[in-house]
Amino acid sequence: MRKLVYLLICILFLGNSFQGNAQNSEVVLSLQDALTKTVENNWQINKAKQQGKAAKAEFRETNSIFLPNLKLSHTGISTNDPLSAFGFKLKQEITQQSDFNPLLLNDPEHIENFATKIEVQQPIINLDGLYGRKAANAKLQAVDFTTERTINFTKFEVKKAYYQLELANEAVKVLSKSKEVAQSAQELTENNLKQGYVKDADLLAAKVRVLELNTQLSDAKNNKKQAGEYLAYLLGMDINTQISTSDHLEKQSNLLIGMSKVEDTGSRSDLMAYKKGIEARENVLKSQKMQFLPRLNAFGAYEWNDDHLFGTSANNYMIGASLSWNLFSGYKNVGKVQKAKAELKISKLNLSEYEARNNMEIQGAKRNLKLAFDRIELTKLAKEQSEEALRIRENRYKQGLEKTTDLLYSESISLARSLDYINALYRYHVAVFQLELLLEKDLQ
Repeated sequence: MRKLVYLLICILFLGNSFQGNAQNSEVVLSLQDALTKTVENNWQINKAKQQGKAAKAEFRETNSIFLPNLKLSHTGISTNDPLSAFGFKLKQEITQQSDFNPLLLNDPEHIENFATKIEVQQPIINLDGLYGRKAANAKLQAVDFTTERTINFTKFEVKKAYYQLELANEAVKVLSKSKEVAQSAQELTENNLKQGYVKDADLLAAKVRVLELNTQLSDAKNNKKQAGEYLAYLLGMDINTQISTSDHLEKQSNLLIGMSKVEDTGSRSDLMAYKKGIEARENVLKSQKMQFLPRLNAFGAYEWNDDHLFGTSANNYMIGASLSWNLFSGYKNVGKVQKAKAELKISKLNLSEYEARNNMEIQGAKRNLKLAFDRIELTKLAKEQSEEALRIRENRYKQGLEKTTDLLYSESISLARSLDYINALYRYHVAVFQLELLLEKDLQ
């Protein structure tokens, strides 16, 4: 019994260990690794791919306007209905002279008939179906372009989330360093207070600054945790997975040089989806108009009849063609044509509006990119100046030449400038990604 208890304890311990390892698992990802995982695992992308498969299946349904409709059936009947009984005898080829006796014709005995039948219907001319097929094909292409746009937009979100995590990580580092400076200032202030060089208010100010940085550091760590969870969610991973970034926020060259050469967005996937949608609407309109024309279809059937199950003692066939023309359907077809015209007009207006808004967004993205690039150099110089000012003031404070409040002020300014710099780098990367999404081109 004691061995069994020990065994259960070991199993529980190992299980908890494995669970803890699974929850605290850590992966290091480059941006390219993250984008690869996104295409494979992201929820929105996988749903878009399934929508593409649904559209492809819908297009395959239109093969019915070319391919025959084949039907096989077996029917068993027992009846004493005069008309049916005589007809079944004819089909079974068992009619005799006595069957024409009026008494038997009026009051026949029951008869069994088992019929095996193959029916074929072959479309020949269905012009509305042809244009319906073209509309389905255009819709399929539109869905494919929409899926491509979904992939590009999701990649944009992943790029932002990736560098958001890197930004949060850098913020934690900056705040941790600033906290070390504040703690060192607090310790130095405590020593100076014991020697009578400073007042109690100076020590209190130092302690308050340390507490402020502890709070800011806790917020930064929380932001880092949330950024990691969101990135894991976008990658289709367990949100408890700890993701570390291997690509860092760095200043890059000015990408606006020669930008006018890559402004053509006519082949962008979302615009192509709009255009294919208009093409589908045009074919729907033509399909509705073609319903005013006649249809021509062929049909045929081959049948076996017997008084036994699956018997084939007698057979017959029938072939023919049907020309049908729906001359008037209570204004129904006319209404469908008018509706298709209105929907086509709406689609064209949507495309024009979307193109105008797209051009406006591209110009705005270019301006944002230029401002973000210029801000990097400004914040970098401000960061270097504040760090140098803090270094000088620290040295002077150690010599008793500076006030505690002045040192804490320099430390807070240095912290703010460092955070401004990494935020400027992040905004520049996001501005690049935004313009890449609008142009659907890799600018780097």
